[in-house]
Amino acid sequence: MGTLSFFDLTWTWSPWLLWVAASATVASAIGRSVYLLYFHPAAKFPGPKLAAISYIPYCYHWIRGRYPWFQEQVLREYGHVVRVGPNELVFFTPQAATDIYGASVKHQEVFLKTDLMDFGAGDLGFIWESDPAKRKAVAKKILPAFSSKATKEKEPLVHAYLDLFVRRMKEVGGRPEGLPMNDWLLWLAIDMAADLAYGRELTHLKDGKTSDFVETIRGTSFVGTLVQLSKRVTIIGLLAPVFVPLRVMRSIPAVFKANKAEVQARIDKRGKTKHPDFMDYMISPEDPPPASKKELTHIEQVAFQMFIAGFDPVQITFYAVLFFLLKSPKARAILTEEIRSAFESYEDITPEALARLKYLNAFIHETLRVHLTTPTGMPRLSPGAVVDGVYVPKGIVVQLSSFTAMRHERYFADPLEFRPERWLPADHALYDTRYANDNLKAFFPFSLGPRQCTGREIAWSQTRLFLAKVLWTFELEGVRGHDKSFDDDFSVHVMWNRPELYVRFVPR
Repeated sequence: MGTLSFFDLTWTWSPWLLWVAASATVASAIGRSVYLLYFHPAAKFPGPKLAAISYIPYCYHWIRGRYPWFQEQVLREYGHVVRVGPNELVFFTPQAATDIYGASVKHQEVFLKTDLMDFGAGDLGFIWESDPAKRKAVAKKILPAFSSKATKEKEPLVHAYLDLFVRRMKEVGGRPEGLPMNDWLLWLAIDMAADLAYGRELTHLKDGKTSDFVETIRGTSFVGTLVQLSKRVTIIGLLAPVFVPLRVMRSIPAVFKANKAEVQARIDKRGKTKHPDFMDYMISPEDPPPASKKELTHIEQVAFQMFIAGFDPVQITFYAVLFFLLKSPKARAILTEEIRSAFESYEDITPEALARLKYLNAFIHETLRVHLTTPTGMPRLSPGAVVDGVYVPKGIVVQLSSFTAMRHERYFADPLEFRPERWLPADHALYDTRYANDNLKAFFPFSLGPRQCTGREIAWSQTRLFLAKVLWTFELEGVRGHDKSFDDDFSVHVMWNRPELYVRFVPR
């Protein structure tokens, strides 16, 4: 009688083991789905069933770049609070915004920041710091950099970069084919932000050409989204190299290496810089240089975050104001007339004078409403609290769809139309009573509460100056791109993806 070898036993038992493993997997999936649908703390909230049992819809729409539109769709379908993931809710009302982001104890948030922006650097700096106590300690140093006095001190540098942009448009902006604003506005924003943040001098705008640094920054938009999604579905992080160009993956370490070198150079120059910058408040000349690698890493993170916060919202807004100027000839004519009649010369244009121009401010308000700069929803962890009249158990992730709120007819008449008139005071000649009942409490482009954007004042100043100097100097002609639709042709990952906008700058 023969005997069975080890390989014979393996072959005999393998189908049975596979069947057991498959059955266990199916049973586990069914059990998990039942728990998530009926017994999870978030089970009482409405939403798509697939979103309740998996992050598939969440990841799918983010990868497509259409997640804000997905949130808007489900909020319209299911109500003011929707479950968009197994442990994730989204709201869109002004009251929810106040409850989530405005709730604080001793000026520290109650709904804590999630790890969405933790990219594994070992330090979360300032903007991305989730620990309220650590963030408060950094804020004590950095917030004075955004005071009115400090902003005023930085005005000459902002003027210098905007004047350089105007000069470059005089030199090359009149070409029949126009200039690609996606590039030129990105160069302007990056050069200005790097100098304002930590005295880093870049020359993209002056040279009129891109660099590996800029292209890597662009390329990391999708990489960043994949890293964020990997916090929900681990395998996405493992697949990132498949979806991201190899040159981008290889160049990312070089960006951080360059940042490290620039920060060290800025530390060495403290007290001897050409102009004020945000790092003046992190590395005072009176303080000793960083004594440890940990302290140096922290300063590097803060500097890089100041740079990112200084360029991305700015280039988004500069692009948006040009896009809507070209799409709205009537608004462009009104704004141009207001600016040119307010100043006798280009040199008279100042932030203080611009703050008094009603239509200019209305135009910027409407731009920020229609094209929100921050699409993430700013997720927070519920401490176990009431949000807009609904109790949200502890540990559930909550967020606000500002995108939905600022495009909803509940709060704004003609919500998908670009109408600066809605922001004008009642005594203005162009005031329109159609917009008298707009609920302006649904407008929060800079968030609110303890974590509201610290750079909102300088952002307003930069945008006013940009619009005024460009419209005082040029007649703008759209060559192509301005006929695109925001809802059809824009998308977003970590940064916005927008159609190429070609503009011709004709000196007046």
